Amino acid sequence: MGKNLGELDKAMSAGVVNRDGMDWYSVDDPGFELNGFYWRKPGDLMRRIPLDMTVSEELDELAWNTAGGMLRFKSDATEIRITVELAHYFNASDNMTPLGGRGFDLYVGSGSAKYFARVGRFDPSQNAYTTELFGPVTEKKMREFTINFPLYAGIAHLEIGLSEGAVVQSPSPWCDPRPIVYYGTSIQQGGSASRPGMSANNQMSRLLNRPFLNFGFSGNGRGEPVMAELLAEIEDPAMYILEYDANAGSAGLRATLANFIEILRKKHPEVPILQVSKMYGAKEVWEGVEYNENRLALTDAHLNVLRQRRAAGDKNIHYLDGMNLYGTDPSECTIDGTHPTDLGFYFEAHRMAPVIRNLLENR
Repeated sequence: MGKNLGELDKAMSAGVVNRDGMDWYSVDDPGFELNGFYWRKPGDLMRRIPLDMTVSEELDELAWNTAGGMLRFKSDATEIRITVELAHYFNASDNMTPLGGRGFDLYVGSGSAKYFARVGRFDPSQNAYTTELFGPVTEKKMREFTINFPLYAGIAHLEIGLSEGAVVQSPSPWCDPRPIVYYGTSIQQGGSASRPGMSANNQMSRLLNRPFLNFGFSGNGRGEPVMAELLAEIEDPAMYILEYDANAGSAGLRATLANFIEILRKKHPEVPILQVSKMYGAKEVWEGVEYNENRLALTDAHLNVLRQRRAAGDKNIHYLDGMNLYGTDPSECTIDGTHPTDLGFYFEAHRMAPVIRNLLENR
């Protein structure tokens, strides 16, 4: 009978701890696939930009938020729990639920057939909690799981508890492991999704069966050159999506967008880049003015860059008008006139995903 290598070499051990009738794992244990933290090394804390990088005080704090982070694995566990200690978290504002900002949810299934199972419930007054995410169920069989991480909190410590003796295996491969890199604002970070799996990035990841890297920073998507340089470091991106005019405004977009794209192009001359303008705001709906002065200025800024790039021979630069993403009744798609409800995120994801698929399949 073969021996467990971990018994001979602790460096090769999965480090599983048994307590409360559960086997407890870290995200770095064999079989688990952690997504969303490109520069992280095993054992590091989870951060969306490098640990030693400084952009601004506000963005550096938001970078600790685990928006877009997810853990994928297969297991025959009949019960799954997590125990977590949060850090760098934001208390729920009047337009964000605690479950979306500081909670986790779990999906069952593989490929594009992933189905919501449960959200972890917790006391919002506490920064550390243990919560059930799956089961208990009676049937022990191999299933595939995806756990989505908090949108507006960081993680100081996280353990995944599986029913005692459960097997852990690597998840099904993505249809393409190259990440879609999404840069933007609070909307891309996930405000105001009711739970993490409802953010547009996480929905599109399920729809397309592709990994996303979420670089949405609430109030801080301003197109700084240092951010373009950072995103250009990503070695083999499938695509870049830039949607930050809600923070930059028309003047900021005119000042930064062309240079941001040029920086990306120096490292990635053929990778598709999709410029996306901001989605409907409530005022634009009830005023009945589809393209007001500010909207026209934003659109012009986008189209001017698009024309310049195309004229210079860039065939992989594209534009998507965000006014089309909510469909025919945008007035029901925001929680505060700006940030999407789950319905708004659903429409955004289901209208943007086919555009992304088409650009990637026909480049």
